[in-house]
Amino acid sequence: MTLRIKICGLTRAEDAARARDAGAWALGFIFYPKSKRYITPDAAARIAPPEAPCVGVFVNQMTDIDAALKHMPLFAVQLHGDETPDDAKALRSRFGGVIIKAFRLQSAADLAQIDDWRDAADYILIDAAVAGQYGGTGHTADWALAAAAKNAGLPLILSGGIDAANIAAAQDAVAPFAFDLAGGVESVPGIKDAAKIKTLFETSRRISA
Repeated sequence: MTLRIKICGLTRAEDAARARDAGAWALGFIFYPKSKRYITPDAAARIAPPEAPCVGVFVNQMTDIDAALKHMPLFAVQLHGDETPDDAKALRSRFGGVIIKAFRLQSAADLAQIDDWRDAADYILIDAAVAGQYGGTGHTADWALAAAAKNAGLPLILSGGIDAANIAAAQDAVAPFAFDLAGGVESVPGIKDAAKIKTLFETSRRISA
């Protein structure tokens, strides 16, 4: 089965097109102003390839989502902050797409919170837990905790420090529904590296063969 890969933190049209052409499952755009990979919804709409499944990433910005959707139709909304299941349920009432909820797991005790999201999210995303950071750190998530998080029964997207060098090991350890990469295919934050994208998808095809 072909690995599903979301390329996130896109800021340039050429990178978005390259990711789509390489076979990305989804393209991620970060609408959180404090991110190193921030882009406005209007700018993202201009660089997104036609028909590409796009994901908007928000951090504690529930009031910004409706305005963003007016600029850019989204396949999914990714809630990457401290949002609650009630926040997501309210969003679902007016958004017909997919809802992804990110978790930064530090210990097994953190797994219990995922159960509250079974009726509120379509996918969960596991990222590295770094104090004071909501994501995009390049640190590797705890794969044992990520594998345990699959017990919640929601499709799991693995993020945090994934690249061509470790994606095979991550697949063996976690076997997630999909992978999420930003820094693993970049030269600098927000600028993707064509050679890294090529190598990543070549590697993913070998794993899938």
